[in-house]
Amino acid sequence: MKKKLIVLALVLVAVVLFFILRQMLHRENGNDLRLSGNVEVTEMNLGFKTPGRIERLLVDEGQRVGKDDKLAVLDSREIESQVAQGEAQLRESSTRLAELVAGSRPQEIEQARAQLAQAEAELQKAKIDYERAQRLYKEEAISADRVEAAKRAYDVAVSQHRRGTEALSLVREGPRKEEIRVAETRIEQAKAALGAAQVRLGDTVLYAPVSGVILKKHSEAGETVAAGIPVFKLGDLENPWIKVYVKEDKIGQVKLGQKAVVTTDSYPGKTYEGSVSFISGEAEFTPKNVQTQEERVKLVFGVKVNVKNVNDELKPGMPADVSIMLDETGSRGKGQGSGKEK
Repeated sequence: MKKKLIVLALVLVAVVLFFILRQMLHRENGNDLRLSGNVEVTEMNLGFKTPGRIERLLVDEGQRVGKDDKLAVLDSREIESQVAQGEAQLRESSTRLAELVAGSRPQEIEQARAQLAQAEAELQKAKIDYERAQRLYKEEAISADRVEAAKRAYDVAVSQHRRGTEALSLVREGPRKEEIRVAETRIEQAKAALGAAQVRLGDTVLYAPVSGVILKKHSEAGETVAAGIPVFKLGDLENPWIKVYVKEDKIGQVKLGQKAVVTTDSYPGKTYEGSVSFISGEAEFTPKNVQTQEERVKLVFGVKVNVKNVNDELKPGMPADVSIMLDETGSRGKGQGSGKEK
């Protein structure tokens, strides 16, 4: 067991020595390009899609969060009532459609049939009274007014009988297809309104779009915020990069995919693996925060070096030194050109 541990330790020492010697050879032969820059990360300002009062903040500055983690919640009582109202409207519309599809109940048919029978009886009575009034009038036993009254009563009975017949026919046939289509349309409208209310309810919760660290908290619980107003600033610390600037006479030696070594003052002696991921296609003047005034008037090209952030040790804005290995090109370097940074 001890022999295995000794062998493993010797192997690790040999690997470390090899790496150190390789670095020294690079420096002696001038095969690396040494540059300085600052650590940068993708930053996202996160806010609610709907206005409201912040009920709870579930995370704080410096806290690591995972993708889809809940970050904050708005007061949602009003929207919850809208959802309940939408659900009730959908149930009502569905019940109405079910009634139309089921058609008339047997009791309704019997009721219409009974009303028609009553109208038929009244019609027969009115007809007999009218015929009797006509005979008496011919015999000059009654006046013309009584004949007219009997005729009006007969006409009313005819009309009621006609309505009773039509009512029985409608009850037997059930609802029209147009009525069913209208009821179906109202169900679709109720579903759409309910869906919109549910979306608004979902928008009262703020989720993390990616894994990262809360860099800044812009609002506090109890504050009322408008839609889109940032509540948190989230940084993607898993995929940081170093932005450096290369002079015109050196940019031709830099290729996409070239390996790089990154060091920082915060962790002396520790190195981080990286690679060139972007080369600007346009020259620019050196930014004002870089070195002296003489250096700032020189034309340079922006270069991004992606770096592996071990244990999230690299923080946004942290100064870093980059050594690009000019004789080492990754597989991505071949056949790729530079472009404008987005």
